[in-house]
Amino acid sequence: MKVMRIDIEGPNGTATITRDGWEIRVDGRRLVKAVEAEDGRTALVSEGFQLLGDARDTETNAKVARVLQATLDGYCGTNGDVADYLRAIQNFED
Repeated sequence: MKVMRIDIEGPNGTATITRDGWEIRVDGRRLVKAVEAEDGRTALVSEGFQLLGDARDTETNAKVARVLQATLDGYCGTNGDVADYLRAIQNFED
């Protein structure tokens, strides 16, 4: 079995993890703010982000996982919070 893509969703955004050569790419969108209109409807404003890991470097991927967790969850989590994101990224390591 070969993992080609993993989609992740958190309270503040979504991300897709893929691999291109030695690069592990994390492309996503994160919530910036919610704007309420006069009629009561809410519009969500989001922005894109990209993180790059390395299929040969576990340390770099641990840093990417920490940033990804903080971006999608909206707070700097503990090692247990980051571990879930790191496991997803490790699926693309050599």
